[in-house]
Amino acid sequence: MDNGAENYRRFLEGDNEGLKGLVDEYYKGLCLYLNLFLHNLDDAEETAEETLFILITERPEYNGRSSFKTWLYAIGRNTAIKYIRKRSRETAVPEQIGAESADASAEAEREVLKRERDRLLRKGLENLPEDYRQVLWLRYYEEMDTKSIAGVMHKTVHSVEHLLRRAKEALRKELGKEGITDAEFG
Repeated sequence: MDNGAENYRRFLEGDNEGLKGLVDEYYKGLCLYLNLFLHNLDDAEETAEETLFILITERPEYNGRSSFKTWLYAIGRNTAIKYIRKRSRETAVPEQIGAESADASAEAEREVLKRERDRLLRKGLENLPEDYRQVLWLRYYEEMDTKSIAGVMHKTVHSVEHLLRRAKEALRKELGKEGITDAEFG
């Protein structure tokens, strides 16, 4: 049993420290994952909170067929989809967050270059279809294996492998438009 599953079991048995452990371990990553769908960190945080609220109020059964993280992210994904549908009916417009500036020191310069690389990577991801963004995020940011990704995305392992290959190629092309080569992202 993984740590998340153990914390959830403890919470279901009445130990609120189990819930605190879940929040400490998964909240940040869940927010970042949900931001892929929502394109607004405030909305992603709200949806992550809603996902945890579902655990608290509905107490869904975790059956252990996947990792706890995969199971939780699937709940989060479904919650985000509901949120998007509701928002589209309300025609809300997402906000963009501005960029930061840096000072002239060597460390700051490295940080600026890293941020620029990350910005270009995010820009490249934003231009990809949703499934491509999602599969790349889960694989490289969340470090999930293809079986876990298949569970979150409700796809077969084979289709995730195929999707991952196509997504990498599409991202390579997007980055190429910006003049970025594979070596710069190594």
